[in-house]
Amino acid sequence: MSKYSDLVSLSSITPFNVGLSSATEETMISVLGRPVLPLTVNDQPDHASDTVKKLKITAKVSSKVRVTGIKPAVQSLKDVLTEVGDSEPKLIDVLSSAGMLVVRLRRPTSGQPSSKISNHSWGTAVDFSVDGKPPPGYTGQKVPRGIAILVPFFNKAGWYSGIAFHDDMHFEVSEETIRKWAQAGDLKA
Repeated sequence: MSKYSDLVSLSSITPFNVGLSSATEETMISVLGRPVLPLTVNDQPDHASDTVKKLKITAKVSSKVRVTGIKPAVQSLKDVLTEVGDSEPKLIDVLSSAGMLVVRLRRPTSGQPSSKISNHSWGTAVDFSVDGKPPPGYTGQKVPRGIAILVPFFNKAGWYSGIAFHDDMHFEVSEETIRKWAQAGDLKA
């Protein structure tokens, strides 16, 4: 195991998500279309919206991470990981992805099952594993060092960290960035 799996205090990366919010289901549906319902908590790739299907690409975004998502999100992810790799190349070597375009309902980290659509359904969210470990979900007031290092890079690029809703390995394109892309015409199929 690398040092990137070690847990560090959440306070070492605060504040985070400043000026960013999680993209709402309403915004995602309005700009990228509604997935075909009904959805379950399991991936239903054939249920992706028509817009997502038209914008969908698969690309290698780092030496070991290959993802499928919508074009602007995949390009942004690649840009973020390139910047991370320039300052922390060993971190890039231990990162893997637990998925980006996964058409499903949200999987709650605690409490009742959700009826909300996961932002993964639009190919705008990604979950990471560090050192091949499954994403741990909520780790309290500590996060894996590798994730702590990633957060400022993702925030700078307009991505929201799932640490805010107890999903430590989750990053998603923020509401603000989705709206910016929509306004610029980047989400037209």
